[in-house]
Amino acid sequence: MREPDHPPSPPEIDRRLQFHREQLLLLPLMFAVPILAVLGLLGGPRVREEIDLRGVQLAVEFAPRDHLEDWGRMHVTVVNRAEAPLVDARAEFARALLDRLWRPSFHPQLAQIAADWYVVPLGDVPPGATRVVTLDYRSTEPGKLAGAVRVAAGDEALAELPIHITVLP
Repeated sequence: MREPDHPPSPPEIDRRLQFHREQLLLLPLMFAVPILAVLGLLGGPRVREEIDLRGVQLAVEFAPRDHLEDWGRMHVTVVNRAEAPLVDARAEFARALLDRLWRPSFHPQLAQIAADWYVVPLGDVPPGATRVVTLDYRSTEPGKLAGAVRVAAGDEALAELPIHITVLP
């Protein structure tokens, strides 16, 4: 048998994209995830808020966006910049901020839960000294958490910072 002089021509094929139904359903998700990430809605970096009042520097480091059922951490740093010691100093966390969280855990330990505040004693803070409070928590409800963290000594509140955390589903 004799071979043909040229190979047979290929069949005509319509050039087009073909997607299965499952692929079509997931296609918008391919575009949504990068857009949400660029907008910062998939979590994000931690922020540090600071205030310096009455010789006390209060700094709070936290994640402004958290995910439901994830563990979060907040660091509160108190620095005595005054010439006199802070007697009976304490870090106080608003109940409005923490009541919707599951098992907030403090280091150093929580001393009491007052009418409006969770109170963590810092003891006497000499001039130039620093005290740090770490709060570990788990969010159990989506939504916005709003409250404040403050430093008090004796009967006086020295510095206060508002805190807002968005809990994403």
